[in-house]
Amino acid sequence: ITLVNAKTETMNVADSDVAWTTIDKALAQTKSDNKKFILVDLYTDWCGWCKKMDENTFKESSVTSLLNDNFTAVKFNAETPNPVSFNGKTYSFTKTGARGANQLALDLGSVGGKLGYPTLVVLDANGNKLQAFPGYKDVETMSAILKFYQSGSYKTMDFQQYQSGQ
Repeated sequence: ITLVNAKTETMNVADSDVAWTTIDKALAQTKSDNKKFILVDLYTDWCGWCKKMDENTFKESSVTSLLNDNFTAVKFNAETPNPVSFNGKTYSFTKTGARGANQLALDLGSVGGKLGYPTLVVLDANGNKLQAFPGYKDVETMSAILKFYQSGSYKTMDFQQYQSGQ
């Protein structure tokens, strides 16, 4: 699947059944589809673990069903050089270290001041960050993350407590 956002930047996304959209369309789509959450997959073109998640985790039908039924799924290239609009604000590319990242990726995905790839970020329907999950997620862990939010458990416990009770 190739997604094209308003800035005509194309994203090559591994073929899957996940109904990916772009960050600039996420809030409107979440409201029109009456969903409670947005899941943002922060990736880069050079990230091997990102590709592995596309090939394995995001291909699994149980993950695909949970995602499509309960979340607006967004693929976001963290290193996009183009300005990105989200939730009434425009985010630009910021040079950090040898590469750099879009400020939105830094704002959403940083955990302890660091941004790694892949990072999954769960937002509420208004675009507020609920939690970031850095690193590769296998099918079992991804399913647990999705069910943690879908079930409403995130309101009463943290993810580690949820996982230990599974």
